Amino acid sequence: MASASGAALRKKKVVPAAALCIMLVLLSMGPPAMADIQDDCRAFCIPQCNGLASNTCSAIIDLASVLKTLPFFTETCNVRVAQLCLPVCLNACTLNTLTPPGAPTPARAPAPAGATPPPCKA
Repeated sequence: MASASGAALRKKKVVPAAALCIMLVLLSMGPPAMADIQDDCRAFCIPQCNGLASNTCSAIIDLASVLKTLPFFTETCNVRVAQLCLPVCLNACTLNTLTPPGAPTPARAPAPAGATPPPCKA
């Protein structure tokens, strides 16, 4: 009887300690590094997507010259194409969400010398 109550007492002490350790590990990961990655990716992706949108819309207008008569088309096209491009670019750029780029960790070995950087870090 005494050993059963002792085991229950130990369980009551172990569970909160394990929960606390897990919480500390989860809180120490992600947001600061992720914020840096997202900022870097936005700085890269926004001009790239705006350029793609401008080139795409110009090509569409060149193919369908009747669109030149619509005063709103160019701006609308630019906004729509950029809105399609931006999430794809940001998703591709922020694939590394656990560590900042180039920071070797025990879980991730450093990249080989000839490896190319991700598109958002070029």
